[in-house]
Amino acid sequence: MKHGLVIGKFFPLHNGHEALIRFAKSNCDELIVLLGVTDSEPIPGHLRYKWLWETFRSESGIRVEYTDDPLPDAPVSSKEVSKVWADYLSKRFPETRIIFSSEQYGEYLAEYMGIEHRFFDLDRKKIPVSGTMIRENPYRNWHYLSSSARSYFVKKICIFGPESTGKTVLTERLAAHYKTEFVPEVARHIIDDEGGNVTYEIIEKIGPAHADAIIQKKRNAERFLFVDTDVEITGLFSDYYFCKVPEFPAWVYAANSFDLYLFTETDTPYIEDPQRDSEHMREVFRNKLLDILHSKNADYEIISGSWDERFEKAIAAIEKRWPSGI
Repeated sequence: MKHGLVIGKFFPLHNGHEALIRFAKSNCDELIVLLGVTDSEPIPGHLRYKWLWETFRSESGIRVEYTDDPLPDAPVSSKEVSKVWADYLSKRFPETRIIFSSEQYGEYLAEYMGIEHRFFDLDRKKIPVSGTMIRENPYRNWHYLSSSARSYFVKKICIFGPESTGKTVLTERLAAHYKTEFVPEVARHIIDDEGGNVTYEIIEKIGPAHADAIIQKKRNAERFLFVDTDVEITGLFSDYYFCKVPEFPAWVYAANSFDLYLFTETDTPYIEDPQRDSEHMREVFRNKLLDILHSKNADYEIISGSWDERFEKAIAAIEKRWPSGI
């Protein structure tokens, strides 16, 4: 039985890595994929291990291993560094007979270990991507990211503001533009399901339900996840109506951490609705919500103007921060 080996940081896991691993498995009977991790890397090792495991768990003959042993940072194309790694690999995986790589260090490792080496896509012509390219701009290189790794890079954007300022329309329009998921305001649906009357018990349901929707939708989002309102708005309304705010569990607030807030201004006609209060209270809530953003030191943009102007301003705010190439 021929045992093969692929090593790497998978920082992050991308289509080039997947192709290398599947090429390697097609040329050996059993394949070990070794993830090397150091404390200095911003993406935790356990996440990268999870990405590998999720990607290859159903493919027989592939075993994912992990090391955070104090080895040189990486087996770069240096004979000195590769010698240290070769000694380590020979002791840990003595059954290895062939190593696969897309880097020159593979030749050095094979030489020191006394085994065969086979290159895959050394010139990056089949899959023109690298981990560095993705880390520099994951949104422009999104299609190269492995599906298991994408959720980590999704930016969560909250459409935030008082009632009757076009949050729902803007949320849905942005999601359609970026061809991604969005989270609607769950409060409206829960209140309707409960007969239309707002009670404190209903408010207690809204926070976790909205947070759970964020978690679920983020798993399938592409680049961005757009969320209509957040837990802070729920708390503000609870304080206004009931003079108290539910003590939501920590995971609810964690799910409601956002990379950008798009604050919808009140320069739009106020539309009456059974679940809305009054135009006067819209202005009161506007100021309170801005105070919340300031207290959180949140990254936000004021979105005002006509519906089309709001959409264009929102796109500009997003692209300024994360150019996507769309």
